[in-house]
Amino acid sequence: MATQLEHCEILPSPAEVTELPLPLTFLDIPWLYFHPIQRLLFYEFPCSKPYFLETIVPNLKESLSLTLKHYIPLASNILYPSSNEKPVFRYVVGDSVSLTIAESSDNFNYLTANYAQDADQFYPFVPQLPPPKEEAEFHAIPVLCLQVTLYKTHSSSTFVCLLFYLINKIIDYATKNEKSQS
Repeated sequence: MATQLEHCEILPSPAEVTELPLPLTFLDIPWLYFHPIQRLLFYEFPCSKPYFLETIVPNLKESLSLTLKHYIPLASNILYPSSNEKPVFRYVVGDSVSLTIAESSDNFNYLTANYAQDADQFYPFVPQLPPPKEEAEFHAIPVLCLQVTLYKTHSSSTFVCLLFYLINKIIDYATKNEKSQS
């Protein structure tokens, strides 16, 4: 069971880009119907809860903001037009990535053990994509959200789980955009 400690929206650091539309090609469209990537990354990280919340979390937010400046498409939305036009990725100033900070008392060693696990026990650590923004011309769906969960065990060790929920195709566009800027 994960308890939410904080929820925030992380904006990219100020950049020259005010709007970035990325049209999809015919070959991109099928990828939108695949399940999003949901990746759990577990780390042993010795620190206290106050240190984690007062030092690590602010550094994480700042680092994420700086990273989004260079990978603007990760802060974008998929726009599904109300008409029959093709969907498009679009970033406009003010778009952000949802970040949830949570805490869990679940047994970290059990969750990361090297044997088959019941997938249902990992769902509390999956961040929820914000609901689509309904506009007259389109529905806007965010492409990325993150959750960081702190596990405090009975021993002195602390563990962290980072989970991201990402629409598949945006990775190609983030990489393509970074290469074109260099």
